[in-house]
Amino acid sequence: MRRFSFKWRGNAEGREVFLNLARTAEHPRIVRKSVKRNGMKSVRRGGKERTGANWIWPAIGILVFVEVLLLGGHAVRWAKSSRHFELREVVVTGNRTLRPGDIRKLVGVDPGANIFDAELADVRSRVASHPWVKRASVRMRPPHFLQVDILERRPYALIMGGETLVVDEEGVVLGKPVTPLAGCLPVVEGFASRRWRPGDVIRDPRLARSMKAVFLFQDSPVIRTSCISVRNTGPGQLRLRALEGKVELMVSEERMESQAGRLRAVADDVLRQEKFGAGGLRFDLRFPGRVIVRPLTMDGGRIG
Repeated sequence: MRRFSFKWRGNAEGREVFLNLARTAEHPRIVRKSVKRNGMKSVRRGGKERTGANWIWPAIGILVFVEVLLLGGHAVRWAKSSRHFELREVVVTGNRTLRPGDIRKLVGVDPGANIFDAELADVRSRVASHPWVKRASVRMRPPHFLQVDILERRPYALIMGGETLVVDEEGVVLGKPVTPLAGCLPVVEGFASRRWRPGDVIRDPRLARSMKAVFLFQDSPVIRTSCISVRNTGPGQLRLRALEGKVELMVSEERMESQAGRLRAVADDVLRQEKFGAGGLRFDLRFPGRVIVRPLTMDGGRIG
């Protein structure tokens, strides 16, 4: 049986309301709300009373937070003025071609300066502006070091024009080949129409076609891992030379993958015939399903 009761009574402190929400008399649930004379409200549940004095703990928390901020500010000012954090060395990692001294010049923070005065974002931006740097990160190593980690661009080809320049696989001009490079880089000819500067990106589609041809044909047995030169000889037509001009490959931009496969299929047979001679051979791969082989010193005749 449900029982609801509502009572209003007065006492010495003020007024108090009783609300009985119990379903039975044996298990009453009473909510009491009283209004005291001093204007403070209190709510009692199960005999416990909460008053407006609960603002004390939040206030204490705010005071502690402000004190921590003040102490932190003092610590930062002390660190920036202390000789304990003077810069002694900029540590450079990841460089292969670049000299550490070149990177340290770009950092722009002199030894003896406080390491906390270095703006890391600005330092990273200056280091990444070097044409040879693909990515850079900078971090502090207290108390005396800054560390610069770089990822260098890899030289991929040489472009021949007014001067010889090194480019990476994305077409970024790295500058002149000032240091001995491992192995032999392919040479892309026919770029004399413009003077490129380090950091420029060559977006000429001829360069992309030439690099793709080098990638597909450089492992062919007839080239024998020698240096390769590439020239665009016409719309969609390329000529590759290797072995100091003793081998020429005539390829077309379309179906370049299948042409490389056909060359690998016949290369061993051609090499066994020892048909190179003193003049060399030209492999014409531009005709679907065929490989035409001719001596470089002759216009007529063919093998294959």
